[in-house]
Amino acid sequence: MSKNLIDYKGIQVKKELYPIIKHIEDVDKYREELGRLSSSWDIFALLGQLGDINIDIGKTKENFLNLTTTLLNHLSDETVKKTTSEMKFKAQVAIDVVIRNLFERTADIGFLATDDDIREFLLHFVSKYNKDSVEIRENIKKRFFEYVKKYSVYYDIVLADTKGKILVRLDDSVDIDNIDLSFIQKVLNTDDEYVETFASHNFIPQYKKSLVYSYKVTRTNSSNSETIGVLSLCFKFQDEMKGIFNNLLDKKNKEIIMLLDEEGRVISSSDEDCIALNSKQEIILDDEYKIVSFSSRDFIAKTCKTTGYQGFFGLKWYGHIMIPLEYAFLSEESNSAKEVDELIIEAMMENEEHFSKELKEVFNKSRNIQDNLSRVIWNGNVAQSKINSSNREFSKSLLSEIGVTGSKANSSLNNLNRTIINSILKDSEFISSLAIDIMDRNLYERANDCRWWSLTTYFRKAFDELETLESKAQEISSILKYINDLYTVYTNILVYDRSGKIIAVSNKKESHLIGRVLTNSWVEKSLKLKNTQKYCVSNFEKSTLYSNESTYIYCSSIRSFKNEEQITGGIAVVFDSKPQFKAMLQESLPQNKDSIFAIFATRDKSVISSSNESIEINSKINIDDKFFSLKNGEKISEIVEIDNKYYALGVRCSKGYREYKSSSDDYVNDILCLVFVYIGKKCLNKLSKIKRKKFINSNILKKSFNSSCEELATFHLGKKFLAVNAKNVVESIGIEKLEKSIDMDKNNPFKGMVLHKDRLISVLDIRSFVNEEIKNEELTTIILLEYDKDNKEHCIGILVSSLESISVVEKKAIQHIQSHFLGAGTLVESIVEIDDLDEPQVAMILDIKKIDDNLTKK
Repeated sequence: MSKNLIDYKGIQVKKELYPIIKHIEDVDKYREELGRLSSSWDIFALLGQLGDINIDIGKTKENFLNLTTTLLNHLSDETVKKTTSEMKFKAQVAIDVVIRNLFERTADIGFLATDDDIREFLLHFVSKYNKDSVEIRENIKKRFFEYVKKYSVYYDIVLADTKGKILVRLDDSVDIDNIDLSFIQKVLNTDDEYVETFASHNFIPQYKKSLVYSYKVTRTNSSNSETIGVLSLCFKFQDEMKGIFNNLLDKKNKEIIMLLDEEGRVISSSDEDCIALNSKQEIILDDEYKIVSFSSRDFIAKTCKTTGYQGFFGLKWYGHIMIPLEYAFLSEESNSAKEVDELIIEAMMENEEHFSKELKEVFNKSRNIQDNLSRVIWNGNVAQSKINSSNREFSKSLLSEIGVTGSKANSSLNNLNRTIINSILKDSEFISSLAIDIMDRNLYERANDCRWWSLTTYFRKAFDELETLESKAQEISSILKYINDLYTVYTNILVYDRSGKIIAVSNKKESHLIGRVLTNSWVEKSLKLKNTQKYCVSNFEKSTLYSNESTYIYCSSIRSFKNEEQITGGIAVVFDSKPQFKAMLQESLPQNKDSIFAIFATRDKSVISSSNESIEINSKINIDDKFFSLKNGEKISEIVEIDNKYYALGVRCSKGYREYKSSSDDYVNDILCLVFVYIGKKCLNKLSKIKRKKFINSNILKKSFNSSCEELATFHLGKKFLAVNAKNVVESIGIEKLEKSIDMDKNNPFKGMVLHKDRLISVLDIRSFVNEEIKNEELTTIILLEYDKDNKEHCIGILVSSLESISVVEKKAIQHIQSHFLGAGTLVESIVEIDDLDEPQVAMILDIKKIDDNLTKK
């Protein structure tokens, strides 16, 4: 016994698997099933002595036992690998999605801290007892309210002076007058562009820890400008994490997803009852996984650090996942698993990304065992047809049961194949859901940005004075450039008046646009929006504002500072869709996998973005309409065939994020994410290999043999269903025993010789004589035939695709065919319907003597 193996309930397993294997549901299920079958072989061995079946049951048992050991070890490896791979992916996504979100927050605080209204407030506020101060305080509070209505990820905005005195905040219910001076000093002294803190903040007493983005407010944008205050944005951290967790969780396996701080303390948990906030967890970065104990329970755990987003890594947080060991390796529920075509399974088995060489070897061994056992049973039934024994019917029944048991032993592998395919389908659904969620979250920010920037006081005042508007274009462009430098997802930001004329742009390279009149439909819509919460978006279409490529342009109306009901112009942000959408797709896909790609598309099947370079933007996807008819938030997964290749296709339809694309939002733009996972190339010419025959048909036992019957040995040559009289069959053997001839003529039916019991027998290829075109690799078996027992020379072998049954037919049912109907070239002498199969089939009965006379004596 190998030192690396250890006994687990009669099966030799790898030492590293021993603590886990008892929790792998499929492994234990197959082990028990195969164990019961092992006992059956012992019974068959005993009964075989009574039935004279001449089968070495001990060898068959040994073959299946060896296969079981190999299978269960590989199945364990693959199951652990799959589970831990999913865990790593989810932990990675959990931290990366939140980091992507928080990157937007760093831009928010940087921009809002330069807001002219906030600066004006700080410069003119005296005290809460001053009448003018009360009025401007209410105005700035109203502005905070407008901000949070759009950027609903914040629950409070707090503005203090440089000594920490709180001057105004959105949430007046919090009765705190001052911010801790150490915090204020940290913000005032920073050289960074923002201060990100996750801690206990004295001015947010309702939370033990809160995530806050702060920055100093200066008199001007100059680098050496005087600091006049401190602004803080209070982020809905736990609320945001709840949404992220819900999109990732598989409740069936009781998994818990967390964020950990630098010390391994839980700062957010998807199940606080099981794993509480502030509990300490082991950070597992270098190992693929670890078994850890927590609260007297064993878990499998994994930690991931963020890959960052556009150079932003945030605080030193980690994504962490833990699954109770007893739930980590549950098998697929049988009622949820989809049936899978065997052609698809065959294709999948050729793809090493889904099906390892080792696992394929297990399957090949299983098939060899199955083929050998099938041949042995077929030969056993042939032998029974030649004897007249009282044990004849008993022996045939016993052979049938041996065949059934052999089929059961192989069913474990078939179930495993189906499980792998269904797992791939599930993964494609999950990734499509993740990608569409990232898109919705991203575009939510775009809708917020255009609405908020349209409320910039300088813009509103400038547009109120049309006669001097163009003279202020340079200052407006300067403001737009400052914004664009913070929010790099736009190629340009532009403002236009009521006629659609462009007044200013953020991108100096696009300065030639100034003065141009926009006539797009979205311009007209933006000038008719009802209130400050409304926005509009262009169709995804080619635009001269985006180098004649397709993109979305988000826009909102600029309203008069004197009269908010009056619209004086508009603002448009040109989303840099090509790299941004592609990044969203690529970040959603597992790394280092070339066999998977994703697409964003509209309901009319038009491509918005693709991670596959060969699929162009605006091209059409030629797949079934049902994938584009999903309701919002609905998902589907199926195997599809494209260009003779199989893919697992997972599709999810967008449902929006927070208020974006919700029932309260006028904007309707359903996008679907389609994730294609390559399964394998369709095996066009392997039908005979793929279709695994039963060892024996149970219906055969219903027909008793008598003097008015014949027993026919049936088989397939390609699609042709053929038969010979069972009494003329010597034996069937594997094609590996063929000693091939030197190929002088490929059309010559003579293919070589086999040595069988000291007899050298010619082997013939009769494909052309029964009009069947099949490939050489489909010929797997040799049937040895004789028509004159007294003359050993009258023995030949023929190549066939597969063995079928030994069937009983009435002699009178056999219909002889006159040669003048078929001609002298045929080898068929008669036909008969074999009706003891699951589905009756007509078999062509070969004339063995004619084969010998015409093909071996030329």
